[in-house]
Amino acid sequence: MSDITSTSRAASLPVVDSVGLGAMIAAVLAIAWSPILARFSDVAPAATAFWRLMFSLPVLVVWARAEAGRAGGQPLANLLSRPGLVAAVLAGIAFSGDLAFYHAALPLTSVANASFISNLAPVASVVAGFVLLRDRIRPLVLLALGVALVGVVITSGAYHGGFSMGRGDLLATAAGFSYAFYLVALRVARSSRLAADVTLVSTIAAAMGLLAIVLVEGGTFLPHTLQGWAVVVGLGLICQVLGQGLSAVGIGRLPAGIVAIILLSHPILSAIIAYFVFGEALSLDQLVGGLLILGAVMMTRINMK
Repeated sequence: MSDITSTSRAASLPVVDSVGLGAMIAAVLAIAWSPILARFSDVAPAATAFWRLMFSLPVLVVWARAEAGRAGGQPLANLLSRPGLVAAVLAGIAFSGDLAFYHAALPLTSVANASFISNLAPVASVVAGFVLLRDRIRPLVLLALGVALVGVVITSGAYHGGFSMGRGDLLATAAGFSYAFYLVALRVARSSRLAADVTLVSTIAAAMGLLAIVLVEGGTFLPHTLQGWAVVVGLGLICQVLGQGLSAVGIGRLPAGIVAIILLSHPILSAIIAYFVFGEALSLDQLVGGLLILGAVMMTRINMK
């Protein structure tokens, strides 16, 4: 897992390149396993997220060392003195906030509402990129984003009983904004840092934030079964190293609109995995919404030609 080119060349790449697209799709496939594996955890939600980050760190250090060597041999000792440090740290803090707010929202609102609100984060990141970073968004990407949003609305099922805004929905909104901030900060950090470097710094910052949350909230901290440890190790290697690591590669190479469209597909991928793992039947809403989202992803291929 590596950046094929240095960040100095990334600016000269086409608007969409196949390496970035492939990395982003693979990242979403890995992230889609997060709710599946987390269901088997035997510790508190914030503790699950903390251990997920901690078990990813050794692999991220090896990846960062290897990538730094290929890019010119900058040692990891200079990690804190390189440009983009503030953005990478803020990305990590925002990521820890996203995890904490989302898990706090679930007991207080419907899964449909929480899913719908939190999945608006990639769209919010596109708006933020347009306003703050002056991103240009192609008309076809905007159309695909609209199709994907319709798919999210249908998949979540929130339209059935109307949409309400209670305390849980406010927490889900905070989670969505946190993840949107994470995506924007990650893009800023990637303009001056390699993917592994950004992932390592943001993961360390997120782990520290989650540890503080765990200490405040309490609950079971240490897994007490072999399965419990296997779950957090799997979350670290699959969802954090592969998921967030490859997404950092993709975010550094793709426009924000296409990143958002691909990220919107992970709930339907989680539902498909849940069908095979737990035998949970896919509803008509999930099938129709999922087809729309996947169709929007395919539209990004048209944008490449």
